[in-house]
Amino acid sequence: MVQPIVDVSPPKWHLGHTTWFFETFILTPNKQGYRIFNKQYDFVFNSYYETIGNRVLRTDRGNLTRPSVQEIISYRDYVDLQMIEFLTDLQEVNLKLADLMELGLQHEQQHQELLLYDIKYILGHNPLFPAYKIDSPINNIINPVSNLKFLTVNAGNYQIGNNSEMFHFDNEEGVHLVYLHDYAISDHLASNEEYLEFMESGAYNFFRYWLSEGWAWVNENKIKSPLYWH
Repeated sequence: MVQPIVDVSPPKWHLGHTTWFFETFILTPNKQGYRIFNKQYDFVFNSYYETIGNRVLRTDRGNLTRPSVQEIISYRDYVDLQMIEFLTDLQEVNLKLADLMELGLQHEQQHQELLLYDIKYILGHNPLFPAYKIDSPINNIINPVSNLKFLTVNAGNYQIGNNSEMFHFDNEEGVHLVYLHDYAISDHLASNEEYLEFMESGAYNFFRYWLSEGWAWVNENKIKSPLYWH
C-alpha cells in the first residue's frame, strides 16, 4: 500500500484496477447473471472514468489499508474465473466487444509496466535498499569502448503519428510532419561506464548538454546524477 509520491500508485491498487476494468466494462454489461464482487470497488479502483462515478483521489490511494492484498487477489481470481466462463460460453464476438477486450489486454500490459516503475521507485527510496530480485541474471553485457557505433539520421521532414487500423492509444493519433536536423544515435543503450564518463565530464554543470527546460530543471532541483544513481 506504499505511495511515497502522487505519481506512484500502491502496487496492490494496480492489481485491483486492472481487474476492475474487466469486471466493469466486459462482464457487467455482457455476462448474463453476473454478480459484482464488491460494489465499493467502483469507488476504490476507478481511475479517471468520469461516467462510472466518484473515485478515490489519486493522492489518497496509499490510505487504502483495506481491501488487503489477499482480498484483491481473491477479487482477481473471481474475475479471472468469470472471464473464462464468459469467453468459453460466448457464441459470437461483435466488433465492439472485441475492441473492448483488446483495450483491456493493452491496458493490463500498460499497468504491468507502471507497476514495475512504481515498485522500482518504492524500493529505490527505501533507506535499506531492498532488492527487487536477488538472482536476476545480467544479460547482454557489452564492451562499449570496442563496440560503440552510431546510427545517422539525415535531416528532413518525417511523418509521425498513427492512422492504422491496428490497436493504438488515442494519444498516438494525429499524423503530422516534423522536421529533424542531422543527428546520430548510439546503436545500444548507454552503459554505467559511459554514463559515469558523461557525468565526470560535467554533464550537470554545463548548459550545452541541455535544452532550456531541462537546464532549468537541473538547476532548480540541484540535480547531480540520475534518480537511482548511487
